[in-house]
Amino acid sequence: QYGFNLVMSHPHAVNEIALSLNNKNPRMKALVLELLAAVCLVRGGHEIILAAFDNFKEVCKEKHRFERLMEYFRNEDSSIDFMVACMQFINIVVHSVEDMNFRVHLQYEFTKLGLEEFLQVRGGRGS
Repeated sequence: QYGFNLVMSHPHAVNEIALSLNNKNPRMKALVLELLAAVCLVRGGHEIILAAFDNFKEVCKEKHRFERLMEYFRNEDSSIDFMVACMQFINIVVHSVEDMNFRVHLQYEFTKLGLEEFLQVRGGRGS
């Protein structure tokens, strides 16, 4: 709890944690997403996470927020841990918002990046 509070109080800590998604190790990426999901669930955490991914977009020169995350999600299909952590993170980011219009906006961000299409293809593979 003390460490978590320390991270939450440091203005750049969550930005640095989000940037550590740029890692080759899928287990590391899964742990990062689990931590970011936890941050998202505390009071004021959702805004901190979105700001961290805005920063990520700027630093990594993405066209769209969450672009690299979705790229990793599509290409790390050998790591179940990472894929589960990624889906949990996305669900928390989208569904921890009370404002329905903003929730739809966040869903659309992920849809634009091909999430639904990817899940449909993945879901159809086993059939």
